[in-house]
Amino acid sequence: MKICMIDGCDKSTKAKGMCSMHHQRWRRHGDPCFIKVRQSGHPISCQWIKCERIAISKGYCAKHYYIQRNIGLEEKHSASID
Repeated sequence: MKICMIDGCDKSTKAKGMCSMHHQRWRRHGDPCFIKVRQSGHPISCQWIKCERIAISKGYCAKHYYIQRNIGLEEKHSASID
């Protein structure tokens, strides 16, 4: 089994002598060693009333995002039945 050609990486190769991760970085950015730094803004609170948790998706914390997503699916389902 061949090993990734990038120094310090001991994963098996996928294509062009690189592992899956380095190959994807090369395809997306043109550099297999490119690391995209996530820009983290200031944390915001959940939009749900009286919830103090930090929002993770679309303005809701994980719990309330899950609830909101399921309520939305139920509303779409009931509207299509009528």
